Amino acid sequence: MKFLLFDAMSLVFRAFHAMSKMGLQAPNGELTGAIFGFANMISTVINKEKPDYICIAFDTKSPTFRHEKYDKYKAHRPEFPPELAPQLARIKEMITLLNITQVELAGYEADDIIGTLTTRFPDDALDIYCITSDKDYCQLVNERVKLLRPGFAMGEYEVMDIEGVHKKFGVAPAQVIELLALIGDSSDNVPGVKGIGEKTATPLIQEFGTVEHLYQNLDKVPKEAVRKKLEADRDMAMLSRELVTIDTNVPIETPLHIYARREPQVEELRTFFLDLGFRSMLPKFVKETVEKRVNAATSESAAAPEAAPNHANLATIRTVSHEYLIADTPEKIAAMVKELETAPLLAFDTETTSLDTMLCDLVGISLSGVEGRAYYVPTMNIVSQEEKFIPQAVQGGLFDEPSNQEPSKPNTTHHSSPIPHPVKALLENPRIPKCGQNAKFDMMVLKQHGVEVQNIAFDTMLASYVLNPATQHGMDALAEKWLQYKPVPISVLIGEKKKDQISMADVPLERIAEYAAEDADVTLRLANKLAVALENDNLRGFADDIEFPLVEVLTEIEHNGVAIDAAALGSISTLIRTQTDDLKQRIWQEAGNEFNVDSPKQLGEILFDKMQIPHLKKTKTGYSTDSSVLEELAEEHPIAELMLEYRQLTKLQSTYVEALPKAVNPRTNRIHTTFNQTIANTGRLSSTNPNLQNIPIRTELGMEIRKAFIAQKPDTVMFSADYSQIELRIMAHICGDETLVNAFQHGIDVHAATAANLFGVPASEVGRDMRRIAKTVNFGVMYGQGAFGLARQLKIPRSEGKTIIDNYFAKYPRIREYIDSTITTVREKGFATTLLGRRCYFPDITSSNRVARTGAERAAINMPIQGTAADMMKRAMIGVYREMKRLRLRSRMILQIHDELVFEMLNEEKDVLMPLVKQCMEGALTLGIVPVLVEMGTGKNWAEAH
Repeated sequence: MKFLLFDAMSLVFRAFHAMSKMGLQAPNGELTGAIFGFANMISTVINKEKPDYICIAFDTKSPTFRHEKYDKYKAHRPEFPPELAPQLARIKEMITLLNITQVELAGYEADDIIGTLTTRFPDDALDIYCITSDKDYCQLVNERVKLLRPGFAMGEYEVMDIEGVHKKFGVAPAQVIELLALIGDSSDNVPGVKGIGEKTATPLIQEFGTVEHLYQNLDKVPKEAVRKKLEADRDMAMLSRELVTIDTNVPIETPLHIYARREPQVEELRTFFLDLGFRSMLPKFVKETVEKRVNAATSESAAAPEAAPNHANLATIRTVSHEYLIADTPEKIAAMVKELETAPLLAFDTETTSLDTMLCDLVGISLSGVEGRAYYVPTMNIVSQEEKFIPQAVQGGLFDEPSNQEPSKPNTTHHSSPIPHPVKALLENPRIPKCGQNAKFDMMVLKQHGVEVQNIAFDTMLASYVLNPATQHGMDALAEKWLQYKPVPISVLIGEKKKDQISMADVPLERIAEYAAEDADVTLRLANKLAVALENDNLRGFADDIEFPLVEVLTEIEHNGVAIDAAALGSISTLIRTQTDDLKQRIWQEAGNEFNVDSPKQLGEILFDKMQIPHLKKTKTGYSTDSSVLEELAEEHPIAELMLEYRQLTKLQSTYVEALPKAVNPRTNRIHTTFNQTIANTGRLSSTNPNLQNIPIRTELGMEIRKAFIAQKPDTVMFSADYSQIELRIMAHICGDETLVNAFQHGIDVHAATAANLFGVPASEVGRDMRRIAKTVNFGVMYGQGAFGLARQLKIPRSEGKTIIDNYFAKYPRIREYIDSTITTVREKGFATTLLGRRCYFPDITSSNRVARTGAERAAINMPIQGTAADMMKRAMIGVYREMKRLRLRSRMILQIHDELVFEMLNEEKDVLMPLVKQCMEGALTLGIVPVLVEMGTGKNWAEAH
């Protein structure tokens, strides 16, 4: 049996702060963020853990024995937020309606109530879980008691058992009291021993066991300074121990059955949630699945008359707040189109047989032009098992020429019927603004079926990304956040487990219509909400200028794809196998015996047990042999250097050489990567399936792999256009440093100029090593790299790295000013911006955790620079695409890799396309007096063109 004990106020405050920026309100204007967050948190745990007993414990306003012993206990805490008080009352009301036992007792904290309950029922076979973020609870952990600690993201939890406590604190759970007595607890204003931190206290408790025993043997503490600190604060240590000790003898006599899990007061709870605007919350607590809702809607539809006044006999599926209609005849489609042609914004979505946009079949299209009303147009006919698959013709082939590649036969018993012409005309009408949730996916699917969607005016996924790139952008997450609504999950239609899932093509029409139409309806509702949010944050112009128009560009690039020479990759594969076999022999020679070099466990045993190399990190499964460990060992141990080289080669082999031929589309004979707009917080695009952005450019093998990317036809060449040192140029523009600006203005080697300035020598005397150091510093500074990082990268002593960094900032004070002012601004506003207005939030920049804080500072320093470069590239891509379209060029943009655009160019269009690309890229964003330079090249493959 399982008993869940919730520390209410720990979770209430967490929910309050997490949801405060969202400004959630009930229809009557009542603030609801903390209520919504708290309800989500407890429902997540309850549904996951399925407890037999539940208790929620609250603190009271009454002082406890701890306040009497120490008047400064929790005295530093701010006043209770006035806007939280009414929400707390609502939370308690909700718990009552949920029929969950809640306990509070004057003079005691929730810690003491929960601590007591963990010991009250020793004879019952109970697994007890305390749900809290308070580290004091670690002292309660034993074989029966564990903690569930909320993670970084809402709804994520970390289970902490005895081993977890020991890993976190270095001591047993019972000794957490002793540790906190020495180091104190800042959250409760418990002082501890002044000057004693965790690093000092942990070995003391490990050796002496308790604070009392430590003070009895104070003369055995080796460090005099530590002894003096302990002696000076002996009384405070003893007091602190009392303050942090959870009282497990609170006078609670209620029997176990009082805490038994009971069914909620459903109707009262339904009214409660509706009053607050929480339309999707009830199913989280009541055994009423979304599937029942779908079935109910379907049954109602089947019972309803088919005729609907003024809607051309459209079959109707009704729910409480929606009207979803099936348009499956010419008359119904005509009526639908007539209505939607006047929509101020048209939401569209597709249902497909798979997520492969180039090979999937189209099952149907959903459309919505007004909230609460949507249409579903089925496009697939069910056929018998014996009927032969009829492939859909591939539209818009490269250079508008038909492909000779024979289409493969997918594993399916369905085929797509042509998309009705009125629907095609509706989607291709440039006068009707469209919106989608990840519209690029749907545009790609429709493009394969002959529809070129025009005028993407809004994308809800991208709008969410522009508002805050660090949040979740999927439809379900957005619907819950912005609409307090949970859409029907796809698993209800096709099944939970992948191995048992059916195709969307096999789902009954009425059920798929409900699901698909809801997607279009929710998308439209989200678009209307997010449009207001963008306006409120002054980000609508940025989204309209950069992210929304890029959707059409990326759709075209992904559709175009890129050709590869599979035979060339086969030769590279043979070369890599030869090199890795040679490396294996050399690694075995260094180790003194053969072992599986691909096994981290065996490598760890060789390095740290057999060869007795001091280990740097250890994991639960053994020694760590990750790249950071091997890089540190490589300076003194050749075997580590050989392992790094071996791993790099095997990664190239598996990720590119072997994987790329398998990624070739059988219909187009080309690779079609997917470019993602919402992955990187800085705005950079990422590439997946396959990832083409991480192919090394400066290694011999990396260049060999790039040679395999070829111009497919005899009259075409690969054409590459690459921004030259764009991030350094942006940094020079932002900070206005004269030396950097001068170097760029006069075409001087910027790294050589930095080296000359840094080392105080004429440019003619700058050596190779000096330039290498200067280059490392130039780029490192943009990423907030400090002395330690620089020293590690250059493999020099840390003191030398500090000297170089200090000298750099002395020579470039404007860069130091930029760094300091950026950190200050981000601390004040919470976010950094690019020159074009993109935002990125850094909540950890004010964290008390030094590692989290410095990491946020480094990212904040880099974001305006890298983000501006990303904005420039996106704006350039949009400009190039529009010009190519206007001039009706048949060459194709095929790749975007970091600061580079790659084209498959017709030779006859060279004199038009190359200057056009250069002009669009260099003019995407002017950097004042800092020139923007684009380097171009052509060749029969990508390597030659770069």
